[in-house]
Amino acid sequence: MKHASAAIGALAITIILYSFAGLRGAVDTCKWFDDNITDRSISALTHQTDLLYNRIALPADADVTARGTAVTEQGEQLVDFNLHNATICTAAEALYGPTPSPSPSP
Repeated sequence: MKHASAAIGALAITIILYSFAGLRGAVDTCKWFDDNITDRSISALTHQTDLLYNRIALPADADVTARGTAVTEQGEQLVDFNLHNATICTAAEALYGPTPSPSPSP
């Protein structure tokens, strides 16, 4: 029997960093998902599961251009863009970073 350390030493490990996961589809897909997150009908649950199962991650430092925007009923900004010939939507914060908050008054 070979030792585990010898087997592990032969492996090459590549670390891949992803900054977020997005849903496949334009912003109206993300808007529907966010606005219907509490809908527990069979059709809504089926559609939500399909969207989550087919999500995609954006590799760190990937160049993308926002094409469409929308706002959820809760006021969250959404964007869509192309990545590897697929339209992806996600929260705008995933592309632009968090919205700065005002500093507290002294």
